[in-house]
Amino acid sequence: MAEASTNDLVARATSLLNLEAALLDDRRWHDWLDLYTEDSMFWVPAWVSDEAWTTDPKRQVSLIWADRRNLVARVFRVEGGDSYASMPLPLTVHLITGIAVTSSLGDIAEVRANWLVHGFLRTSGAILRAGRYEYGLRQIGADLKIAKKKIFIHDDPITGAIDFYNI
Repeated sequence: MAEASTNDLVARATSLLNLEAALLDDRRWHDWLDLYTEDSMFWVPAWVSDEAWTTDPKRQVSLIWADRRNLVARVFRVEGGDSYASMPLPLTVHLITGIAVTSSLGDIAEVRANWLVHGFLRTSGAILRAGRYEYGLRQIGADLKIAKKKIFIHDDPITGAIDFYNI
């Protein structure tokens, strides 16, 4: 990605992150999965102190740690009604801001963004969650794909169920 200008890379990353948010809000989960590389990692670290999260998903607790195959399984469970903690599904609106390319080495661009998700259930009302995303985006053909997504949830304590669609 070295040949791409920083402005072009920010524009492409912004487009990808906004598309991801729209697909989640529209519950177009198979299209959402297509944004991820086959070797992708989706990680939500857990809090370990007032200002720190876990740093090693293989040795420490994570709220979610999934590869693409596990994401496919999560989508399957939600679509099939087998994710009882997710029923009924909330209506969501993902807001993303502050998108910035923090580095671009080789075929991976590191991108960070702030997020806010408004979720609403008729049975329990609204839940707001916020935090920071850290992405590793990889050029695959003409497209940018998500090779890594790390989601820091700034809410403490976390109320309600969390899954790929509401963070």
